Amino acid sequence: MLSSLRIADFAIIESSELHLTPGLTALTGETGAGKSILVDALALVLGGRGTEKAIRAGREQTEIEALFEGVSDPEVRDALREAGLEDDGDTLILRRILTRTGRSRCYVNGRLVTQAQLKAIAAPLCDLSSQHAQHRLLDAAYQLETLDRFAGLYTGDAPLRPRYDAAWQTWRAALATRNRLQEQQKARADRLDWLRFVQEELTTLALQPGEMDAIQQKLTRLRAADQIAKTLAESAHRCDDEGGLRDQAVRLARGLAKLAPLDPKIAALAERAEELAALGDELARDLGQAARHVERDDRELARLSERLDAILRALKKHGGTEAALLERQVATARELDADSTELELADAERVERKAAAEVRELAGALQKVRIQQAPALAQSIAATVQRLGMPAAQLRVDVRARAGAEPGLLGFDAVDVLLRANTGEGEGKLSEVASGGELSRVLLAVRRASLDNSDAAGLPTAIYDEVDAGLSGSTGLVLGQFLREVARHQQVIVISHLPQVAAAADSHVRVHKSETAGRTHSRLETLDGDGRLNELARMLGAAGQTRESALEHARRLLAGQSAA
Repeated sequence: MLSSLRIADFAIIESSELHLTPGLTALTGETGAGKSILVDALALVLGGRGTEKAIRAGREQTEIEALFEGVSDPEVRDALREAGLEDDGDTLILRRILTRTGRSRCYVNGRLVTQAQLKAIAAPLCDLSSQHAQHRLLDAAYQLETLDRFAGLYTGDAPLRPRYDAAWQTWRAALATRNRLQEQQKARADRLDWLRFVQEELTTLALQPGEMDAIQQKLTRLRAADQIAKTLAESAHRCDDEGGLRDQAVRLARGLAKLAPLDPKIAALAERAEELAALGDELARDLGQAARHVERDDRELARLSERLDAILRALKKHGGTEAALLERQVATARELDADSTELELADAERVERKAAAEVRELAGALQKVRIQQAPALAQSIAATVQRLGMPAAQLRVDVRARAGAEPGLLGFDAVDVLLRANTGEGEGKLSEVASGGELSRVLLAVRRASLDNSDAAGLPTAIYDEVDAGLSGSTGLVLGQFLREVARHQQVIVISHLPQVAAAADSHVRVHKSETAGRTHSRLETLDGDGRLNELARMLGAAGQTRESALEHARRLLAGQSAA
């Protein structure tokens, strides 16, 4: 519950502290005294948006602090853990500072947090019911949520709605995984086609280590065949021709042989000259034979040239060197052998089918309960709004199949709350037929219906602003009694202009506006005894009524509402 609210320099409130108790608290005051400012201040400390316009004139910042005690909601615990905060028991102190520079500082139990973290932590603590909440009542998702809470789908050992929510999230994650793998498989299929093409191309090429160098050497020889034959033939001719190498060696040998008898050394030189002549003869014969055997193989030249071109094209496409090309061939085969996309996709499809089946099963179970409980919810809401000044009102909660074959975030169903406000009028959706005052009463009835299957210990503080708009007299009495009933289940704070509602409260706070030294001040005052009677008498005041008669009227009203 909200135990205290401290406000400093917010709008026309300079400094004020409000201490609250369990049950029903009524906030009253003259028009413009600042009653709704309290709602705005509370919204800010709960993580709502704020602007510098909220800061009191002449001040540089506003500060709001709220103390909550008896906090037991697991959503709060989860939000604290996600924000990295320790669980300090069942007490929470929320503080918000807003400066004129636009900077905002948020604190939870003295620890600095972001605005988003503050909002997540505070969201389960307070339920602000104002015109915004009335508009939310028109939302189909909110109406379905109301039906589910009324039907008890959030309670029990294995609550159906949380199970569905978890199953739906699991299914959507599995569906996303399946879709991602399908996209990957499509891209992988293109990749595999390319790898198979590369593998076939490289396998057909069948490159051998060192082959490229060998081909280039052979091509060099084949392309030089004519030059080789010509050179060999010319060399043979130079050896064998008159005056050639052999002829000169023979002449040299003969000349030395004539001198051999004169000197043994010349004889040895003459023998060497004869050997040179023999070698020249042999060389001329071998050169001629080699020249005759040199052949130009154009077919082999074309084959090797084509082979080299094929290798060079493959190098350009798949690698810069022969070694890189051979490695690419090995890597391609390895990648093709290691492909497991189809197996992963098959597993993902099995998981998605199983998750989808569970979601459909739970959605069907939700639908069955919703159809069963919809009439009871309609009857509960109708009974309440009839008490609140709409005696002829009839309601129907229509559960219908939502568009699309697959279950959505809320299951197979969509819900419309249909209202017939007066006898003889047509039935229609709340957004089409309900006035602002009627929406207020339907909202109260929805809140009351939701209490029947809720854990009172975990209910948030309910704050009602403008809920009594358009009501008066006997209907105001019923509204006061109704809010008193609700306050037995949860802490209720109501900002009201009806004395009938204020008289039903367990605690009464007056918002009072005054002027001091040219400045407007708004302050809060908890009333009891004569103070409360005087405020009720002011609220009851009518032309021609004496103060004593107004006080007596207030006493009777207070006694009647307290006894109701």
